[in-house]
Amino acid sequence: MTANAGWLVNQLPAIMRRDPVISGFVRAFEEIGDSVRDQVVDIEHELDVNLASPEMLVYMASWIGVDADAATLASEDPSVRDAQRRLIRAVGQALVWRGTSRGLELLLEALTDSRVDVIDSGGVFGPRDDVPQASHVVTVELDHTGLLTKKQVMTFLAEELPIGVRVDLVVRSEQQEQR
Repeated sequence: MTANAGWLVNQLPAIMRRDPVISGFVRAFEEIGDSVRDQVVDIEHELDVNLASPEMLVYMASWIGVDADAATLASEDPSVRDAQRRLIRAVGQALVWRGTSRGLELLLEALTDSRVDVIDSGGVFGPRDDVPQASHVVTVELDHTGLLTKKQVMTFLAEELPIGVRVDLVVRSEQQEQR
């Protein structure tokens, strides 16, 4: 029994409340309602990427096409756990930017926990705008690759960019080390 016992029965007119058959019937619905309420009382926390349980994060990730693993999300290593949460959050935000340099920047920032700049010749141009010459080169500049290798970043870029595009990957931390 919950602290709000009688919440549904109390909404009945007094004459119906006194009838044992009607009030018993309504109490049964009240118990069903209480069990549902108990299950959804913390739903706003379960739908928050920062607070959700690993199992719920895996489920939410599946909504947006991210292959997440509950064991990884429950990892003792906070950097691994945070990276997964960051990725799920970014994919949700980047859906509206899919196929643009901004979308690519959002996803790479989440994957690498690094500042990312994507430079390409694409864009939206009006009838009177000067359209730059088309280039099949996309330059991606990162501060660092985070938990990923350069090869993993390049694999991700190959999946996200159109076929035939050449990628120039610049990792700023490597350039500074070479100086």
